[in-house]
Amino acid sequence: MSLPIVKISNLDKYFGRLHVLKNISLEVPERQVVCLIGRSGSGKSTLLRCVNFLEDPSHGSIEVDGVHVEAEAKGKERRQLIHDVRLKTGMVFQEFNLFPHMSVLENVIEGPVTVKGMDRNHAIELAEQSLDSVGMLWKKDEYPLRLSGGQKQRIAIARALTMEPRVMLFDEPTSALDPELIGEVLNVMKKVAYEGMTMIVVTHEMGFAREVADRVIVMSEGELIEDATPDELFAQPKDQRTKALIDRYRTGER
Repeated sequence: MSLPIVKISNLDKYFGRLHVLKNISLEVPERQVVCLIGRSGSGKSTLLRCVNFLEDPSHGSIEVDGVHVEAEAKGKERRQLIHDVRLKTGMVFQEFNLFPHMSVLENVIEGPVTVKGMDRNHAIELAEQSLDSVGMLWKKDEYPLRLSGGQKQRIAIARALTMEPRVMLFDEPTSALDPELIGEVLNVMKKVAYEGMTMIVVTHEMGFAREVADRVIVMSEGELIEDATPDELFAQPKDQRTKALIDRYRTGER
């Protein structure tokens, strides 16, 4: 197994007195696809947001592609390390967060130009490649108002890819979509995975997890309770909470 590109060590997160993440340690090797599943409120999204410091961990450490950040560190050096981590992680949210006053192409090049200081022409070249890879190059001059939710999410994926990340983080990327649009986004995510991108995906889409994930990790009440291949997890869950979760998904509950 290759060296971990993401390493989470002894991570805790508190919101006030509420202990949301409890001593979590997790390693994700390069090119691996990890799906995080669990009931709402189990800590999945908070864990994902800690990886790129959209949420500040309370204790422990995060390492992404060799950039190591201790939760308790302070000051200018820590801010620079967090900036470096964010340059290595692409994030796709439930909501698309596209700028409505910018065209699709302008939305996609904004990050590389303003955050990375990339030459505009080079950013356009990369953006067009990313848009083409998600099937949206033909919409590059459109504005978000004229796009479907599925199209907006595919553009959000292209925007993240144009930053040339080492890891892609997906936070329930299909949960805000109408059912008929979910498939087009999942197909793009499958393509990104098969092209070798390291991915951590918070999802309720069990079919995607079974087909694409190398590992499925189950969270409950801020803890990792099971970590297995999809075949192992769905056929023979070891923890009763995992079994109950899978049964709920099979009956259409969340």
